[in-house]
Amino acid sequence: MQLTLPIHIRPTPEQESVLWDISEKCRLVYNFGLSERRDAYKNKIRISYVKQQNGLPDLKQKFPDYNWVYSKVLQGTLKCLDSDYKSFFTRRKSLPQINMSLTR
Repeated sequence: MQLTLPIHIRPTPEQESVLWDISEKCRLVYNFGLSERRDAYKNKIRISYVKQQNGLPDLKQKFPDYNWVYSKVLQGTLKCLDSDYKSFFTRRKSLPQINMSLTR
């Protein structure tokens, strides 16, 4: 039984360019957010999704290229980062710790 219907989009070259630009902006926001979280983790500081989300207006003010990307798109990118970050630490906790003395 087929529950979904595949849809093939055929964007124009202009639309394809816009989609690539949005994708690049989201990639950069994700990587900057991850870098910020890594630095905070090293300094034993917690950064939440809300704190990073509240920093988006400053980002848009500093870098006007981000003004044409909808805020919900950038917020969704940070939400994915938050989910990935939490998932990493949850998985890390659940893995059994390997005792190095037993392996030698």
